[in-house]
Amino acid sequence: MLCGILFRVYEFKAWFALSNYEIDAQSQELEQRLWEIFPQRDVDFWPYLLKDSEALRDFLERDMPVSVNTQMLKLGKFKTEIKWLEPWVKVHWREKFWYISRDGKMWALDDEINRNFHGNDPKIIWRIPKDLPNPDFRLDYTGAGVSSDDTMPLFGVFKTPLPTNMMENFLNYFRDYSWFEFVSEVTWERRAGSDLFVLNLERNSQKFKVFIQRDKYSEQDLGLLIEDVFEELAREGGNHIIDATYEGKIVIKAL
Repeated sequence: MLCGILFRVYEFKAWFALSNYEIDAQSQELEQRLWEIFPQRDVDFWPYLLKDSEALRDFLERDMPVSVNTQMLKLGKFKTEIKWLEPWVKVHWREKFWYISRDGKMWALDDEINRNFHGNDPKIIWRIPKDLPNPDFRLDYTGAGVSSDDTMPLFGVFKTPLPTNMMENFLNYFRDYSWFEFVSEVTWERRAGSDLFVLNLERNSQKFKVFIQRDKYSEQDLGLLIEDVFEELAREGGNHIIDATYEGKIVIKAL
């Protein structure tokens, strides 16, 4: 009788054992990291994986700059995809360099999690004030190593507190102009209640520093105005400051 019961228990557990688990990872490191935290109970009883897959995703996406997706293909058969996040912008903030992805995830370049990360390095560096001057600014996210105190160290991957809408609007406005491809660095700050952007670029061996406040040119195509200035300065030669922070005019100075 006892043997029969034990056999039925074994047969029941064997039927619910994980029969197939496919991992599609972009690097061996990612697959290895998943196996390091994969619960043994999910191997013995696959229904646990229906719940544990969410915890695995949340842990990995806080631990590394990745996106994780697990699907059940059929009873007892699962597939997990792990992909590196693609950097959208590169910023310098709090005396460190960071990547930000399109979906607003942020991680430091010098963290251990980036040891084998091979994303496309964004060409432009955004420099953001360490202490943002906006009094309404707050760190608003959850996760390991995260605090509402902006003096606390940040680690892992977390929702960025930086103004990505501002960056996206700026890029959308200027990136299609021919001169913008030569920009290597953008510094953003707030001055007199308005956004001020300072651009560094080198074009045809000429060096430029461009100061931009778009709200001073609400009725004009500022990108086209700057393009005309570049064409004129290309004929003159030399290095210049292009100051577009005045109402309706651009001031040129020697750099």
